Amino acid sequence: MRITGAVVACALLATACGAGGEPGDEPAPPGLSLARRALTGIEDPSVDFSEPVGGAWRPPFEPANERCATLFDLAEGKPWRSPAEVAEIATYHGYHLGETAGVVVTAYPAGEARRALREAAGLMRGCPVAAVKAAVKKAGGGDRLVASPLTVKAGDGAEARRFRGRVGGYPYEMHLVVMRSGDMLVSLVHTGLARLDAGRTQKLAAAVAARVRADGQ
Repeated sequence: MRITGAVVACALLATACGAGGEPGDEPAPPGLSLARRALTGIEDPSVDFSEPVGGAWRPPFEPANERCATLFDLAEGKPWRSPAEVAEIATYHGYHLGETAGVVVTAYPAGEARRALREAAGLMRGCPVAAVKAAVKKAGGGDRLVASPLTVKAGDGAEARRFRGRVGGYPYEMHLVVMRSGDMLVSLVHTGLARLDAGRTQKLAAAVAARVRADGQ
C-alpha cells in the first residue's frame, strides 16, 4: 500500500457520513487527529493497494443475525457501541478481482479500546454464519457467508475471522480484523471475489497497525 495524499474519505462520521451527533455535541477525542495522520502516511510497497477511492466500505448485504449486523457496522465505520462515536475511514482497491480494503480507526478514552476489542471478539464468536435477512432473501439470492478462524498478529492484540460463501450468486470472501493500538481501535476488512491470501491480510494489518502506533507515540 502506498498512501501519500489526502486519503480520509469521511473526516468525521458525525458530519461527513450522516452518522453520529448533532453540531454542539462533545468534541471528538483528540486521538482522532493521530488516526487521520496515520491513514494519510502509510507507505508500504509490499502491500500493493491503490490510492484511496473515497467512501466507506459497504457490506455486501444486511445480515439477519444481530451480532453479525453490529460487526458489519463496525467494519463500515458506523457507531456500534455509542451514538457519539466518531472515526477516521479510508478505502482502497487491490489489484486482484473485486479486491477491496476498508480501514476504520476510532479513538477511545483511556482503557476503552481494550474493552471495545473484547466486545468485538464477542461479536465474532456470536456470528458463525452471516446470512441475508429473510425479507430480502429473494432479491439477494440467499447470500450467505460462513465464518472460520483467521490468525492475524498486529498491534496490541487482534481478533480476526474469515467469512466465505456466495453473494449475488458469486464466490465471495471477507477477512475481518479488529485490533488495538493504545487507545485506538482499528478495524480492517479485506474482501474479494476470489479466495483471499491470509498472508496479504496479515501484511496489510501489520502495515496499518505500525503506522497507527508510530503516530500515537
